Amino acid sequence: MSLRCFNALVFSFFFSTLTQAQTTDLSLIGTYDFPTTTASAEAQEAFLAGVGYLHSFGMTQAQEAFREAQQHDPDFVMAYWGEAFTYQHPFFGALSEGPGQALMKLAPTPALRAAKAQNDKEKGFLQAAEAYALTPGGMPERRIAWMEAMKSVFDRYPEDYEVKAFYTASLLAAAGHSGDSRERMNMYAGSLALELFKENDNHPGAAHYVIHAFDDPIHAPIALEAAQKYRDIAPAVSHARHMPSHIFIQHGMWEEVSMWNESAWQAAHDLWQPGDRVGDQNHSGDWGQYGDLQLGNVDRSELWIERAEQTLKENPGDSRSYATLKTMRARHVIETQQWQITTLSDELSADELLALGLSAAHLGDLNLAERTAARIKSLSSDSP
Repeated sequence: MSLRCFNALVFSFFFSTLTQAQTTDLSLIGTYDFPTTTASAEAQEAFLAGVGYLHSFGMTQAQEAFREAQQHDPDFVMAYWGEAFTYQHPFFGALSEGPGQALMKLAPTPALRAAKAQNDKEKGFLQAAEAYALTPGGMPERRIAWMEAMKSVFDRYPEDYEVKAFYTASLLAAAGHSGDSRERMNMYAGSLALELFKENDNHPGAAHYVIHAFDDPIHAPIALEAAQKYRDIAPAVSHARHMPSHIFIQHGMWEEVSMWNESAWQAAHDLWQPGDRVGDQNHSGDWGQYGDLQLGNVDRSELWIERAEQTLKENPGDSRSYATLKTMRARHVIETQQWQITTLSDELSADELLALGLSAAHLGDLNLAERTAARIKSLSSDSP
């Protein structure tokens, strides 16, 4: 066994053990403060755990924590606010009725819900959740409405760290729907996150949102310090272990890409229960395999494929698991140059077509290569 493989195994074992052992140890999800009006210490403790998980997109963990807070204090407005954001990825997730249903548990109408808010700040957070959960239309309309509502709260409380953090998140969510203003909004969000990171470099949202804001080849160097810090801020959350690799990959830091996605996959795998979403396993596996292939580690690439096959077996019909496996198999063929001919069909993804076309060309089947190229061109024309 190589030293690299040995180190990866030790690293995986350490973080797997950590994930299994932790419950709501706040030291494993960052350092932050979010005072509320609840009179229940137990509700506040669970709420704080939910906030930390939410900042790192540990949605299942966050949802459990916010629901625990509701059990301790059934009228705790902020516990329902938090749960509303745990049903989909705030930047990319599909439309869900979950956020609205979470708010309905607090009270059936906006007026009755607002009456339960104990101060102006909590009322502002609640109104932002209402915008996110109940604005008519699709996710673009809801994300923009959330951003506009959070701007109102931020304008009133610009020095509040959690207001700034969640306003930053809302900007990043809305930026994808802002057309030519997208980069400007991302840079503004990044500037707010950097301010917060400068004040508290152990804040999970600060580091996380810096990475999202500058996640492109030109701006990635701005986020390198936050990425190196974030990998240690919230080890209880799979996404927090994965996210720094968005910056590492743009610096060619392949050892780190491999190591931290292995860690992220282990965390996601250890936390998974039948019926849970498996996005974190798929995402970290996809990125981890890419990092390992850049290191020339063919055995690790094959291990990632085996894991993806098992994930799909445990989640039959999951479209993302299916697509991830297809991508990983195609990538393995291309990166290892282990060329193989398969049947050209309409079921092949773009990644599979690329692998097939290159295989055909290298193995001398030029007719198949040309037909595959034509199919790729057709797909490109259909998706300009």
